[in-house]
Amino acid sequence: MIEILVAEDDEMIANLIKINLVKAGYLCTCAYNGKDAANLLDSKHFDLCLFDIMLPEIDGYELLEYAKSMDIPSIFITAMGTTDNKVKGLRAGADDYIAKPFRPRELVSRIKNALRRAGKPQAAVSLGDVRVDLERG
Repeated sequence: MIEILVAEDDEMIANLIKINLVKAGYLCTCAYNGKDAANLLDSKHFDLCLFDIMLPEIDGYELLEYAKSMDIPSIFITAMGTTDNKVKGLRAGADDYIAKPFRPRELVSRIKNALRRAGKPQAAVSLGDVRVDLERG
C-alpha cells in the first residue's frame, strides 16, 4: 500500500490532507516540523512526501534534498505561491508544487501523477466501502 509523509506545521491543514488521502486509499503519516519529518524518513519507508516549505527546525528545501537522496518523489504544498517560488521549488527538484489554498481532488490527482511518473502506481482499488489491496491479494 502507498505510504505518504505529510510535513506541515499547521495541524489542521495536515489533518485535512490526511483525511483526504486516507479517503483516496493511501496510508498517511503527519509530521508537524522538519526535524520530526527527517526522523520519520530515517525510520520508515515512504512512497511519496508532501512538504510545506516554511517548517520549523528543518525547512522543506532541506527535506526535499534528503528525500531526493532516498529516491522518494516529493511535492511542495505551500502558501508561497508566486511564479518565482514555484520555479525555485521545481528547480530544486520537487516533482510538483501546489500553492495553498488547494482543492483536495487536485491534490490527489497530482499525487497519482507523481507516483505514476516514479513507477509507483496505485496498488489498491476502492469501490464504496470495499477496498482490494492488489499487493496483498
